Amino acid sequence: MLRCKYCGAPLEKKALESDSPYITCSSCGTSQQRLDAKAYLDQMMGQIQSWISKTIPGGFSMAQSENVDSVARFNIFNNNVRPRIETEYSEYRFATNSLLSNPLMTLPFTTDNSVVPSHTSAKAFEFNAKVKSIEALAVDESSKSMVTSAEEMASAYAMLINNTKLLQEDKPGRYILMANNFKEASAAFRKIKGYGPAADRFQALAGICTGCEKLLNGDSMGSISYFENGNALLNKVKTAINTDLTLGIMYQGVEMEITQAKILSDLAGFMTKGISADPLQILNTVKKIMAFSYPKTGKWGFLLGNKDRLAEVFSNLSKVLSAKAGGTLPIISGPGEYLIPFWEVDLKYSFQSGAAWAKRSVEVVEDLLIPADFVIDPQCLSNPRSALTDIFSIRPEKSILSGIKGTETSISGGEGISRLTAAASQNSPGTRKIVVPLSTEKEAKKLAAEYLAVCTSQDSKLKLSSPYVKSLIYIPCDIKGGRIEVPRGFGKLVPERIMRTEPSQMVII
Repeated sequence: MLRCKYCGAPLEKKALESDSPYITCSSCGTSQQRLDAKAYLDQMMGQIQSWISKTIPGGFSMAQSENVDSVARFNIFNNNVRPRIETEYSEYRFATNSLLSNPLMTLPFTTDNSVVPSHTSAKAFEFNAKVKSIEALAVDESSKSMVTSAEEMASAYAMLINNTKLLQEDKPGRYILMANNFKEASAAFRKIKGYGPAADRFQALAGICTGCEKLLNGDSMGSISYFENGNALLNKVKTAINTDLTLGIMYQGVEMEITQAKILSDLAGFMTKGISADPLQILNTVKKIMAFSYPKTGKWGFLLGNKDRLAEVFSNLSKVLSAKAGGTLPIISGPGEYLIPFWEVDLKYSFQSGAAWAKRSVEVVEDLLIPADFVIDPQCLSNPRSALTDIFSIRPEKSILSGIKGTETSISGGEGISRLTAAASQNSPGTRKIVVPLSTEKEAKKLAAEYLAVCTSQDSKLKLSSPYVKSLIYIPCDIKGGRIEVPRGFGKLVPERIMRTEPSQMVII
């Protein structure tokens, strides 16, 4: 059978039977001339023949092996072949198990280059072909079992290597190729003792990839069953490997894939029950959300690089879509055509006031507001004061005497923020446009903590407790002249993030 010159995979029979001089590989998706595939096969077979000649005693012909006494074949296999196969097989088994520890799925419009296999798919397919070439020498059950395991492990590994490359490319049709590879990997693992859960995992991922292809082609209704069935099977795998000493390494990867399957199921639901007659409008919204680039290193890299965060982002998108379909959101009363989401944060702090006998500790409660799209602004991540209502940038007017007497009641200027947030209640958005939140509660809490760290380093009198993120609220605003206009209640505390926001960056429903 001809081999793909790019990845080494066997080419499909129907492609070989075609009259076209070009053949497309169903594993890596590349096209090549038939002559090139034939030349690559000849090269591979030459390498295998060289390997055989170095492994098997001189004068023995594999072509006539079936006519050789089974005892002689047994001795040749165990004395000459088995040691070399086992050495390489051990290497490939270790590399495969290492690869299995990673999530091997990615959401539409995203890429993932974090998974780096130890081998190329061509090398894994070559090992598979080597083992196939000597399988006639395996006459006892132990030898046959080892040969089967080595062949199938190498084949599954090669298919998964091809998928790690596809994870890095957001190109049309990649989910068809990934589904093909996962199906082949599942079938291969099914033949290896103890790898049933791995077979189930890749059967599930094959179905999820099929669902992704349907979703991207606008068939959101048809995709839902693939996502739900895949999710159910992955949860079964998660239970099965919980105490599995060999495949327990898959646990975290499977957990991530379950999260992705849930996100995809919700996404398909958005499109099916969407506010638009055109489900692709929702898909384009998702595409815009996925297109933002987040830091992968530094103090924000771990949080923003974790794909688990998307579950919360899409949960908030779901609430926005439900509100547009007749539901409600926590909205502050007032005029404004755009409902912009903010995280409402409770901040408690204390400070020392007075001198000598008048010294006392004063406790204050303030509200902070954090624009819920701060994560797409690098300046917010490096300078948290620019990402929220900076209450410590405005100090209440006081006399020197009040500081000495200890009669100060606050060293922050919350202005009208507390009155603004108190006006939030569940309301219908009506025909107003809603901006989708892009950050999570955990990220808002981290930003608030970063802000407090900056403030305490600049004012030794401050003692701050941990910030408490209460909820998302939506504040009516207007956009005029390409700039956001917020309610007067913000006073002088309009976050710099709001002042520099480009409306084209916002994800609007």
